[in-house]
Amino acid sequence: MSPPPPLSPKRASGPGATTPCCRSVKCRRLLSPREEARPWASLPEDLVQLIGWRVLAADLLDYVRLRAVCAHWNRSAIRPRGHGLVDPRFHPRRWMLLPEGHGLYPGHPHLGGYVRFFNLSTGAFVRCHLPLFHDHIILDSIDGLLLLLLHRDHGTGIRLLHPFTGDIAELPTLMSLLPQIEFQPRYLNMSEDQKLCRLRIFLRGVSAAVTISDARTITVMVVLPTESRLALATAGDERWTLSAWKLPMLLAPAVFFQGKMYTVSRRLSEKNVVFIHQIDPPQLNFEDPQSLSLHPPTMIAKCLLVGTMGTLIHLVECGLELMLVGRLSDASGPHLVVYRIADLVCGRIAPVKDIGDHALFLGNRSVSVLANKGFPSVLGNSITCRHISMIQKPPVGSRRRKRVEQYHLHTGTWSPAIEEDILPCQDSLASPYSLVHHIYTCSYRNYWNMGLIFSGAIAPDWSVKPNLWTRVISM
Repeated sequence: MSPPPPLSPKRASGPGATTPCCRSVKCRRLLSPREEARPWASLPEDLVQLIGWRVLAADLLDYVRLRAVCAHWNRSAIRPRGHGLVDPRFHPRRWMLLPEGHGLYPGHPHLGGYVRFFNLSTGAFVRCHLPLFHDHIILDSIDGLLLLLLHRDHGTGIRLLHPFTGDIAELPTLMSLLPQIEFQPRYLNMSEDQKLCRLRIFLRGVSAAVTISDARTITVMVVLPTESRLALATAGDERWTLSAWKLPMLLAPAVFFQGKMYTVSRRLSEKNVVFIHQIDPPQLNFEDPQSLSLHPPTMIAKCLLVGTMGTLIHLVECGLELMLVGRLSDASGPHLVVYRIADLVCGRIAPVKDIGDHALFLGNRSVSVLANKGFPSVLGNSITCRHISMIQKPPVGSRRRKRVEQYHLHTGTWSPAIEEDILPCQDSLASPYSLVHHIYTCSYRNYWNMGLIFSGAIAPDWSVKPNLWTRVISM
């Protein structure tokens, strides 16, 4: 959905001159008779760009529409292509790839090279032509940018893609990480297939962050949970650099929020206390100006969760704030609590009872949507997650299993969210799928590359499309 190419009509000359385009049929159609007398179509270029920045702060798609009004506005506002990655203002923050289901993974021949995205705030849908998915799979989505892995010829190259502008940043191959692992001698005599098989383990549950320096340098940080370390690389580097320090015992995947990475962990000696750590963007190494240094995580807050803490602990962005969500169990039964990280940093431990029209979807990569306005079928002030159902009794002789249910913050009650039953003759969730199915699947990236909709009865072996890398998977 790239904007139309800029036109080049003759410019007016003289001080303060502008380029009128009042003869544009499109402009006249958009203006009412009273507004035609106003020089909207002949605004100075710097004022058009100022308006464009205000529009861009809301949504990239609105900025594209602004540039499409007329030739003068198109020329006056900076073209997103070429700036999509290096300028954070053009990052499609609230846009998420839509899991299609039915086995239609990104790059499936039946999709014709097209991929659909939807806006988590407005509910708008767009379709983009991205033939790159023919030989790439998705590792993660950061502020709408896609971290891709080349799968052709068993490759391990990494790319960062802006799905709407087509801008691409080349990153080093993940193979450069193998010699940096602690037990290096283990890899000296490994074959290529064995190295790739080991790489599969590295890629399970990765979470990434993208930072842009003042010099417009793109740096990507990837958390490798199996190694408890963080890998760092800048676009154009020859290899990834593994952190010298190890991450604490993570309870949930790391979250990238407002230029920094956040993690939640706990200590064995304090099981009912969770610790929030912050990882700052990499800085220039004063001893070696050609390299970057990454400081260890800094603990910024801790929270005592009174009661029996379950396994459900998540960090999730909600609006303009970062939230901590935990599951507790007491005499009244299991329930969820929500805390603002900003409150915890200040020492205030006060649960949030109302998140407005926001709805949280908790998974490996939690997301939040703006219900009612953009998604009328999604209930606001709710949290959707996997939960041991107390509503529906299991068959005689079987145990209760986790189901996807909705927790209502206002009433503190649970209700079913989606239908997950799979018949014995089926190998995937039966369609049709509700919108909640698609949104919740966004929380589990390993389903994306398989073209599946989330179901607790299905466990994708790895984040790889069907029939790809079969030689590695069969080892």
